[in-house]
Amino acid sequence: MRICLFALCILLHASCATTRRAERHFYKRLKLEVETSPVFSTAYTGFNLVDAATGRALCAVNADRYFTPASTTKILTLATCLKVLGDSIPGLRITGALLGGDEIRGGTRWIQAYFVEGTGDPTFLHPKFQAWQNVFQFLKTNSVIFTSDPGKPPVTRLGPGWCWDDYSEGYSPERSTFPIYGNVATIRWGGDNWVVHPKRYQDSLSHQWAPVTRPYFQRAEAGNRFIHSDGVPDEQLFAFEAHIPIFNMEQQKFHLLSDTIGWSYDPVESGNDTDYPDSFIFSTPVDTVYRRMMYESDNFVAEQLLLTCAGVKYDTLQQEKIIPWVKDSLFGALPNPPRWVDGSGLSRYNLITPRYLTGVLQQLYREQPRERLLSLFPAGGISGTLTDWYRGPDGQPFVFAKSGSMSGVQCLSGYLLTKSGKVLVFTFMHNNFVGSGKPWKAEMQRFLLDIYNRL
Repeated sequence: MRICLFALCILLHASCATTRRAERHFYKRLKLEVETSPVFSTAYTGFNLVDAATGRALCAVNADRYFTPASTTKILTLATCLKVLGDSIPGLRITGALLGGDEIRGGTRWIQAYFVEGTGDPTFLHPKFQAWQNVFQFLKTNSVIFTSDPGKPPVTRLGPGWCWDDYSEGYSPERSTFPIYGNVATIRWGGDNWVVHPKRYQDSLSHQWAPVTRPYFQRAEAGNRFIHSDGVPDEQLFAFEAHIPIFNMEQQKFHLLSDTIGWSYDPVESGNDTDYPDSFIFSTPVDTVYRRMMYESDNFVAEQLLLTCAGVKYDTLQQEKIIPWVKDSLFGALPNPPRWVDGSGLSRYNLITPRYLTGVLQQLYREQPRERLLSLFPAGGISGTLTDWYRGPDGQPFVFAKSGSMSGVQCLSGYLLTKSGKVLVFTFMHNNFVGSGKPWKAEMQRFLLDIYNRL
């Protein structure tokens, strides 16, 4: 029996050694193929592959070089939210209460009004989050006074390094302390004319014969005036919507609140506070908001979530406060700290290495339940920005990842489930190419499918 067991151990050891040698050979071949890919070699490519369970580095190509990450920056925003926020988004902060004079109700002085502050919550009256409007109900049924602290820096409307070309595009609304309607005006066909929501801007829509850039609508360079031209095909009219950022949203919010709630709102400086304890009115379940950010690559949601995290952590809606804390406290042990300036990745000032991004994902894998974590990322061939790419050979998703793209940039970072059941963390980053990103997606798909089948 002892001889048989000894022989079995020898065979198992030899088998494991053979498997390890085969894997090492595969990783060497994979590295060479990434370096010599006829697609990747025309630009600047970085790649990193890590075992999710152990953190063991498996393959690296330019993994410690810095790249423009585009929307894969949202992985850092997601990691921040998972650490700072609870199970729901704080939608409104109550900082105090104005108590009634001499009238007594139930043995206590009655509340005449609440002092409140915005938290940066992106979901208030947002059309994609209509099922969770606790803040709206609170404002409808209570008197409130919005306060502003002159000691706190204002929220900058646009992020550092955002492109002027994006100024009028629906994917880059302004940031604000109290967003409403996603900070955009929605324009749709009403049957005989174009209808603008919020209605306040209906009279700001004008027609011009000259062509308007995509898609048939744009915002004037200053003010909330929206211009449209002919061109939407008749068969698309009722399905067509344009989303255009509202200009100077921080100043517009009180007008929009008055229109929506039916009451007049004016800002006041803080100082009328009482001993009434600080508290929050909570709005949307966090995972619902995270999926919107990750699946649709929603820049507005990402920017506002990072501001909300700063408010919870430091009582000020300043990304400059929260980003250094994340880099130093959450991921201080990771090599190659990034230059990280916004929540969405719209800025080209962001610079991140494949090794750092993979390290963040690997740490999340250790800290979060696997099922929840994977559900927050688009699934290849199934959901979000990956619906048309990275489909599994049997129809089941094997890639759960965040994509990032802008002119000359194509990135993909996330988790790969291999055929044998392993979970790997990977990051592809491509910069400085010209033309369409489709060849880069197709080449990444080929590599990821090869990894899936071989490991």
